[in-house]
Amino acid sequence: MGIGGLIRRWRAGISFSFPILCALSAIFVLLRGSISHLLGIEWLDIDLIPIVLIYLLGKDQELRAGVLAFCMGTLTDILTPAQLGLFALTYCTITLGLNHCRQFLDFTNIKTSALFVAMYLLTKWAFVLVVLRLFTTGNLIPSTSFISVFLSALITSLLAPPLFYLMDLAGGGRASGTLITISGNTHGRAFGL
Repeated sequence: MGIGGLIRRWRAGISFSFPILCALSAIFVLLRGSISHLLGIEWLDIDLIPIVLIYLLGKDQELRAGVLAFCMGTLTDILTPAQLGLFALTYCTITLGLNHCRQFLDFTNIKTSALFVAMYLLTKWAFVLVVLRLFTTGNLIPSTSFISVFLSALITSLLAPPLFYLMDLAGGGRASGTLITISGNTHGRAFGL
């Protein structure tokens, strides 16, 4: 696939404007700490970026999901005191892993996609904590407990279905019990709820 093929894959797809989705994701990343502080839930990690990434993967927009994962991970890295590239690597690795296993996963079911969001967050924190334990740079290891990570994944996965619904409505698609309509080959996907 040449440059022309990548450009065609980039332009094809969802009617919900990708730059608007990127801008809203960036605004969320920029305001996440302030909103958590105002609500008094600093110990929770409510992350909406995995919801958007799962939505894009479900719409067969893996290239856009990869670009968004890298950009939002880099923006998160700039705003946190962790090693530069940690969250970009984490978001990109998990998104690439989910995209690679798409033939076995069913992204069209909204319950399954909400479960993928919870697994995404649990995997993100496991990856971040392992990397921070291996490559410590002072006292930058976050003091998180399993309960706070599990509760964050639960709350974020409960926020996923309404946000999928809103993204479907904003994209001009019909919002129904299924997450989205897949334009590609779906008969190879076996695992789903």
